[in-house]
Amino acid sequence: MKISALDENGAPVDWWFIYKVPQLDGGVGNDKATGYEYVYYDSTIDANTDARKRTITKSPNVLNGDKGALNLTMDSVFKNIKSPAPSTGWVLYNDEMPESANKHDDGTKGHTKGVLAFDTESKTAFWLLHSWPKFADPGAIKDPTPKYGQTYMCISLDLDTTNLIAKQMLNHQEPQIYLYNSANLPATAELHSLTQPLASHPIALGDSIDLKSIGGMSFKVIAKNREWNKDFWNDLVGPVLNDDLDIETWIRGPIPPIADSDGIHKTFDIKYINLGFMGAHWAWPETHDHAKWGVTLHDPWVCVGDINRMISQRRRGGCTIAFQNQTLWSGLSKTSLLLAPPGHNRTEAHVLIQKTHHLHAEAPLREQQ
Repeated sequence: MKISALDENGAPVDWWFIYKVPQLDGGVGNDKATGYEYVYYDSTIDANTDARKRTITKSPNVLNGDKGALNLTMDSVFKNIKSPAPSTGWVLYNDEMPESANKHDDGTKGHTKGVLAFDTESKTAFWLLHSWPKFADPGAIKDPTPKYGQTYMCISLDLDTTNLIAKQMLNHQEPQIYLYNSANLPATAELHSLTQPLASHPIALGDSIDLKSIGGMSFKVIAKNREWNKDFWNDLVGPVLNDDLDIETWIRGPIPPIADSDGIHKTFDIKYINLGFMGAHWAWPETHDHAKWGVTLHDPWVCVGDINRMISQRRRGGCTIAFQNQTLWSGLSKTSLLLAPPGHNRTEAHVLIQKTHHLHAEAPLREQQ
């Protein structure tokens, strides 16, 4: 069985990106949203020779339906979860497990969410990295809460690359795994090792590995573990990409300083998201957003991750997928609306955003959505 990310129509695709909107009650210039609507972009759209057609668009589908890229990709593996092919396996992980797991969350595990699915016969796989608490839950009657904005990145891979990702996860992301099937993997395979108990006291590690999708897209997986104890976005992602960053994450509690550890690059927190230019008339403040994404300010790097930019999360493992894509970079840069108010330039706008950022004095809140 060949395993791959599937597009909005169920056809194999090298990669896709989804941005789910939060639940919104409408308002002036803002459509009402159930919280399951989303915008979509993938590698086949990106390959269009007509630049005018390389656009991020509002999907006609919803995540709590049975159509669309996320549902079709997941169903291709998990629809027959009770009787899978002997060569088909998976690893599902989330720092907030679905209720069906019937386990207590372990706060020492990574603040990381995703799905690795693979087939040892065809040597194909996909990796879905996302920000949705309590997802995925194969066989569940309903999806998790629609309340907040979320992001999803799915990449088609070969089995060797998937094992390299699993190898990094062992000592960096430290995922909380709640459902797995090792299929017929040898005990020496990193994917198999990932399903076994992880080291309780790993050495401090921050890392970046360069990989390629099955279709040849280059991407970096930037990750750190709980012992590294620095700001992930400021002190690792920014220096690795050698650029300033605008970051959208779930912020509850004190945030780190702006300056990266190299003393040159800076990381700023996005305050507002607006999808209007994509023809999706939804806008919301960062308080309604649980996504973990970022864009650089100069080169067209896009980051889709699973860990927040908060001081409290220095003690959690996590990662981001970083890749260069002009359309997504341009779209998300406009989406984040880091626009200067009248009479100010962009640099001054960043200063204003930092000054007006609300820092909670109380202890950081646990994600409860």
